[in-house]
Amino acid sequence: MTERQKKLLEIIVKEYVKYSKPISSKNLVKKLSLSSATIRNEMNELEKKGYLIKPHISGGRIPTEKAYKVYISSLEEVDVPINVCVSDFREMTKILAELSGGFAFGGIRQDFHQSGFSNLLKEAEHDEDFSIETRKIMEEFENHFDELFEDISDNQTRVFIGKESPFKKTKKISLIVSGCNTPEQGLIGLLGPMRMKYDYNISLINKLKQLIEQDYE
Repeated sequence: MTERQKKLLEIIVKEYVKYSKPISSKNLVKKLSLSSATIRNEMNELEKKGYLIKPHISGGRIPTEKAYKVYISSLEEVDVPINVCVSDFREMTKILAELSGGFAFGGIRQDFHQSGFSNLLKEAEHDEDFSIETRKIMEEFENHFDELFEDISDNQTRVFIGKESPFKKTKKISLIVSGCNTPEQGLIGLLGPMRMKYDYNISLINKLKQLIEQDYE
């Protein structure tokens, strides 16, 4: 992939996350010093390489899982000011759900908390496939939680996109999860649509994790 294609792909991902609509070459002319024809040719190349798909015959393109992986690999953390006290995992989970707009969970193995399921339901109102995946995930979440996250034991923040998720048969949901360095190994995680603000959500999780770890020192 050329540097120009990387830049184009980054802009397409950001625009799609923001507007949730297929992106056309005309949408991007003002953001790049390129003609519509040149952008269209580059988008064709990105589509051939599997980074974009065209959901409709006449219309723009949307990023694939492969595109999100490239985008995430080059992300830098953003500043996430949190002006509230985070004293326990219950409070941390609630704050994560409120600030991210996703479904948050956190705690230690024997004492987990969750918040924000209604956020997933709002997203599901506009997407039947997302709705079906959400219901399946909640069944797995409640019945097999420890099994799903038994390998998440380090403090590295990890991102699972679509089919990479430990949840079975998901295509439209992403997961961000990290272990917490607490006396009893803790965990913090976020479920949301693949079309999410990864830079903000990753930074938010890292900030909350830092605050909860400080509280346990």
